[in-house]
Amino acid sequence: METHVNYLRVGSFVIGGFLAMIAFILWLNKFGFGENVQTYHIYFTGAVSGLKSGNAVQYRGVPIGKVSKIEIDPKNVERIMVSVKIDKKVLIKEDMIASLETYGLTGISYIQINGGTAAAKNINTSNGIPVIKSKSSLLEQVSGTLPDILKKMDGLVSDIRSMFSDENREAFSQVLKNISEITAYFKPKEGDKSKDTFLFELTQAIANLNTVLREFSLLINDNKTGLREFTTTGLNSFTRFMTEGRESLAAIRRVSESLERSPSRFFYNDPKEGVPVR
Repeated sequence: METHVNYLRVGSFVIGGFLAMIAFILWLNKFGFGENVQTYHIYFTGAVSGLKSGNAVQYRGVPIGKVSKIEIDPKNVERIMVSVKIDKKVLIKEDMIASLETYGLTGISYIQINGGTAAAKNINTSNGIPVIKSKSSLLEQVSGTLPDILKKMDGLVSDIRSMFSDENREAFSQVLKNISEITAYFKPKEGDKSKDTFLFELTQAIANLNTVLREFSLLINDNKTGLREFTTTGLNSFTRFMTEGRESLAAIRRVSESLERSPSRFFYNDPKEGVPVR
């Protein structure tokens, strides 16, 4: 009877110890003790298609951890909260940014972390689970701009079609025809020296015009000071001179008109009095 009781005690002790060990292991697994990793949260506003628990987390292409959990953010249904476990030896900086990338055409997604400078601060891991900043993936950026690109391409195609309309093609053909006629006219012919003379004179005229323009430019540069003084003081004096001249001409015009109407009155003031005779 005593032997049976001892076996029962030993068996109960073994089973209890085994269950306690399992509970301890589960407890360690829950709180991350015994693992040389740090848990981070990454929030995405777009779809996380192809991303699953266990998928890789990379820093500039180097594996540094794995995805541990994917769920809808309980505080904001517009975001997806991705939990990742990263090796504690890897220092995550505040200026690092995570994005969702895809392995080629396989559809399998992974977390890619880029950025980070040595001068930046490490993310604080002492106050709860730290958060790594995120941005839209290249695929999401392309997908977002694709409608605008297609719209612009459609407008470009419409413009090209309008350029090659029947009316524009006819006008372009006429331009080519005119160019052909001009080229044919200036094509040198045997015994015809008039065109050669015309081209020579045209070349000389252009050369003379260039010479005149250069001389005019030099003249302006040499007289900058005088021109500046003229525009500031001389121009005002010239304006006053023109005003006074205009007033003088008006006075002369009035005298002339008065003399023409009544010469005697102009000289003697009273046209009836005349010149006294002695």
